[in-house]
Order: sequence, then C-alpha cells, then structure tokens
Amino acid sequence: MLLQNIVGQPAAGANNALLNSRAGQLGDTIVSELHGRYYETNYRGNVFLLSVSTAAAVTAYTGGAGGTPMLAVFNPVGSGKNLVISKVSIGNVVAASAAGTVAFGLYFGTTATITQATTVAPWSMSTQLQSGSVATGFRNVALTSGSAANNVLSLGSYYWASAAGVADIFNNAIDFEGALMIPPGAYVALGGSAALTSATWIGSIMWEEVPV
Repeated sequence: MLLQNIVGQPAAGANNALLNSRAGQLGDTIVSELHGRYYETNYRGNVFLLSVSTAAAVTAYTGGAGGTPMLAVFNPVGSGKNLVISKVSIGNVVAASAAGTVAFGLYFGTTATITQATTVAPWSMSTQLQSGSVATGFRNVALTSGSAANNVLSLGSYYWASAAGVADIFNNAIDFEGALMIPPGAYVALGGSAALTSATWIGSIMWEEVPV
C-alpha cells in the first residue's frame, strides 16, 4: 500500500484523510493533537483509578505473599482485559516523628486469585463512579492467598533524621506510558518498605483497560 502526502496546508473544510495529509521535508506525516493524550480512551470509559485519598500509615511491604501494600489492583483470570498502567503517584502528608527511611515501589507478578473480602471498586475516570472496571481493588489490606510479586519498579524514597527531615521522593504522578501491563491472572501493588513512626501517605494507581 502506497501512502502519499501533499506538501502544504490543506484548505479549510477539506477531507484530511491520510492520503491528503501534510508532509514534512523528510517525508514525515505532520499531525497535531486535538485533545489531551488520554482524552479518547478516557472518554470511551477505559481509564480507571484506585487511590488513598485519606492519608494513612503504611504497613511495611516488599512484595511478599500475603503482604499488605497501600494499594493493589488484581486482574482476574478470564477478565478479557489487559490493565495498562499509565500513572502512579505517592505523597507524604504527615512527617515521621522518628528517624528512618522508607522506599516506595510498584510491585507486580502473577497470582491465580487474591482471597480477601475487603475490596474497593476502582473509579472510572470518565464518569467519576465506582463502576465499569474488570479489576478488583484493595486498600491497606493483606493480599490473602496472593502469590509473591516477581518484580518491582522503584518509585522513590523518604528519609527522616531525628533532627531534620530530608525528602527524596516524587510528588508528581509518574507516567509509565504503557510500559507496564497487568494481564489476566496478575496484579500490581504500591507499597512502602517500612512503617515510619507517625508518617502518613496518599497515593494512586491509574490504568487503562484494553481488550485482549
């Protein structure tokens, strides 16, 4: 198939099919985004969020089976969707009152099931309602019967000295740009390695659900 471009700006109201797209000097096709990057998939109801909006302490978590992360998202076997992680965020709300260090990570791996009655339905980013997702969410509860995570992506660390605090942690959402996918029968969890005295945190995981 031969795709041909025309050089120059098409007339207003013209049919701007790829055949009549504007071309650059190196044979490249020039396009511009009409909306934000995630608008189309969000508008179609494919983007979901699970978050800790009320600051809470973390339980030490390093991806072990049955551990308690801040957040976890499980993609059930047979869901028919891949969960493509788009953004992850973490923020400190109350500083630690004793010296210590905590490292935050995004842990992921396969598991046949997670047997835990205390679940949280993810929020749809298009409707702001807790409906439409194939995933099961967990917030600060043990992942009973869940398998250990196979991998971890380091997100940042937080250090607090006895006299003064030094923070080395991101407060903006990290964009994974589709590099991490959670297929059916797998899960992803956001957790901190240590429960520092008095420290509380907020955080979130956002993903797109794409048919397999």
